[in-house]
Amino acid sequence: MDTDGGGWTIFQRRFNGSVDFYRNFSDYENGFGNVAGEYWLGLKYIYEITSNGSCQLRVNITHGDGSTGYDVYSNFSLQHGTNYTLIVENV
Repeated sequence: MDTDGGGWTIFQRRFNGSVDFYRNFSDYENGFGNVAGEYWLGLKYIYEITSNGSCQLRVNITHGDGSTGYDVYSNFSLQHGTNYTLIVENV
């Protein structure tokens, strides 16, 4: 959350398979897991965060060999609805 000057919210964290991400829609809407380990924040919470103004999405990846990478996307948001719609514009 302090990467590149901070202000980031981590809404998905996966690193060792300890949490089953094969879930139903309700779980993805409400969130699951534990912030101390693997988790998904929840679509309704991500929607609330992104509905308050312009947000960026930063995707950090660590490969099995330890190498890392990331990309940043501008104007990230979710559109509320029965399935939530992801809106992302590349920088």
